[in-house]
Amino acid sequence: MHLTLSSLAPRRFLPFALTSLFALSCSAAHPQSLDSRHPAPLQPGPNSGTVDNFVGSNYFYFSGGPGTVTVTVTYSSMSLLGNAQRSSLTVELTDANKTWVTRKVISSLKESNSAVMVGNLKTPMKLNLAIIPPNGGLVRAGGDYSISVTGAVKFDPPLSPTELIVGTYTPMSIHDNEDTAAKFEPNGRMEFASGTVGQWKLFDADSHLYTVTFAHTRLSLKLVPGRGLVDAHDPSSIVFQRTH
Repeated sequence: MHLTLSSLAPRRFLPFALTSLFALSCSAAHPQSLDSRHPAPLQPGPNSGTVDNFVGSNYFYFSGGPGTVTVTVTYSSMSLLGNAQRSSLTVELTDANKTWVTRKVISSLKESNSAVMVGNLKTPMKLNLAIIPPNGGLVRAGGDYSISVTGAVKFDPPLSPTELIVGTYTPMSIHDNEDTAAKFEPNGRMEFASGTVGQWKLFDADSHLYTVTFAHTRLSLKLVPGRGLVDAHDPSSIVFQRTH
C-alpha cells in the first residue's frame, strides 16, 4: 500500500499515515459496538458517540479501496464536576486479518482535537476501527467523538433496532430488587441472571425508544448505542449499562 503521508507515520505502521489537526465536528448519533468480534458498520457522514473507561472501547468496520481513503476522528474530553479534565483517546485502525495496525492518540482538555488518517489502498479490503478510551481508574474518563470516512469506501446497511438492543447489560438502577446482569434477546425476551424474565418492545425506531417490562416494573427507555438504555426523560441517567 502506498502512503500519501509516509513521512509522518512510524515505520512499523505501514498502511496509513496520520496527521493531528484541531477541529470542531457536528455529528449525528450512530450505532457502536462493544464487541471487537462484531464491530458495527460505519455509515456515510459523521458517526458520533461517547466512550469512557467504565464502559470500554467502541468498534466499527467499513470497506475501502482500491483508491485513497481518509479517516477523520475528532475527540472532546468530558468534564469532571463541571471542570475540564485532560484525557487521551486512542484510535486503532487495522485490516480484518490484523496483518497491520495504525494507531493515533488524541489528547483533549477544553478544545476538540482531531486525527486524520490517509492511505492509498491498492486492493479492496475490510477495515476495522477501534475507539479506545483512557486507561481505567476510579474516576470516569472519556468523552465525545466523531468519525468520518471518505474517499474510496463502501458502507454496509445500519443495524436494525433489534440488532442494536440485543446484548448483555448491567442494571444501574434497582427495580423490583433486580440488580443482576440482564440479557436482551432477539425475540423480545429479556432475562436477569437471577431468573426473572421480562420483555422488551420497540416503541419508536427513529428516537431509539423501547418499552421494558418485568415483574411489576414498566420502563420507557432510550437506547444510546455503545452505552446502554437510559431514562427517556434524562439521557444522563443510565438504567441498563451495556457490557456485551
